[in-house]
Amino acid sequence: MTKAIRIENADTGNYKVRVRTFDKGVDGAPDVLANTQILGHPTAMTDGGTCLTSTRYVIVDEVPADTP
Repeated sequence: MTKAIRIENADTGNYKVRVRTFDKGVDGAPDVLANTQILGHPTAMTDGGTCLTSTRYVIVDEVPADTP
């Protein structure tokens, strides 16, 4: 089942939020980075294509303000 998700940068600090979407590898293959989004300002949100499935996951982390 596909689950649409929404992630928001809800902080006013100097750091940005990075949201990376990965597809799990098949038959022992490495996982593949499918998409990266940088949420650069407060209230910035992921786009409508951000979703989870049984073979897709996201990693959310903080990155420096000068990250493009």
